[in-house]
Amino acid sequence: MSEDKANPYPTLALETKVEEDFVAPLTAIRGSLEILRDIGELSDGERQKFLDTALRGCARLEQSVRELGAAVYSAAEAGEAAGAGAGDLETEDHRQYAARVHVLGDIDTIEIDYSGLVFSSSKIVDDFHEVVEELLEKSGRKWYFLVNYRNCSIWPEAWVAFAHRGKKVNVNYSLGTVRYIEPEDGEADPTADSFDPDLFASRATALARLDELKAAGQRL
Repeated sequence: MSEDKANPYPTLALETKVEEDFVAPLTAIRGSLEILRDIGELSDGERQKFLDTALRGCARLEQSVRELGAAVYSAAEAGEAAGAGAGDLETEDHRQYAARVHVLGDIDTIEIDYSGLVFSSSKIVDDFHEVVEELLEKSGRKWYFLVNYRNCSIWPEAWVAFAHRGKKVNVNYSLGTVRYIEPEDGEADPTADSFDPDLFASRATALARLDELKAAGQRL
């Protein structure tokens, strides 16, 4: 029996899961906080009731986030293990991926060039990062990372693997990571709406941020 026949309403099931685990507790938290903010004449008992509702919502959200994180990384690890025996990476692809890893030894930095890459599947993500991790493992040390995301495209079906492999590289090999997306002449700043303090609109400003990270690390 196909998966579609076994579960003819996968989208509805997902929506229900999201509603129960995320939307409902978030609605309860927001509603309780708005009441506490807007209604000043609440009794102590009423105030405590809304505080308890908000705290229960927070606990539910924390549990849901933990469960989601466990499921996401478990799926990524399973996909990584499944792809490990699928055969060696083509020699030409290996050479091209390795050429995107640049050692800037004078500043203890490795620059990883994602520019123009299209990660349309988890396999491409895994292939690329296998090469990166192989080179990092051979270096026998940790590095600062400078990452160029110019015109890099990560498709939805590759996001889980990309997040998992990126986290693995950072945990195992990074002393600090800074990213940049340098716009072309006349192009709007692609980082303008970003909340990431380590994403910059030029390589020069990204390198300056790396200098700050190194200085902070030396003071610790």
